[in-house]
Order: sequence, then C-alpha cells, then structure tokens
Amino acid sequence: MLYELMVARQRELEAFEREIAQRMTLERLLRVEKLERALKRARAKLQVLPDLAKAN
Repeated sequence: MLYELMVARQRELEAFEREIAQRMTLERLLRVEKLERALKRARAKLQVLPDLAKAN
C-alpha cells in the first residue's frame, strides 16, 4: 500500500510539473504577442511622424 501511495504521488507531481511548464509556455507566448502588438503600434506612430514633418 505504501508503494502505491508513493507511485500515485510521483505521478501527481509529474502532472503538476507538466502543468507548470505549460503555463510558463503560455505566459511567454502571451508576453511575445503583447510585445508584437506594441511594436506594431510604435511602427504605426513612427510612420506618421514623417507626414507631420512634411505638413509644416
């Protein structure tokens, strides 16, 4: 019985490890997507600047 409990706990810990790794991967992906959106906004703003300089 003790062995079965140990094996069950080990499997549970391995599942937790996979879950944590998946969450970390998702968080990294979300951060990259956020940075990509910020970069697109910055590029769009920079494209407007030359137009403003020509207008004056």
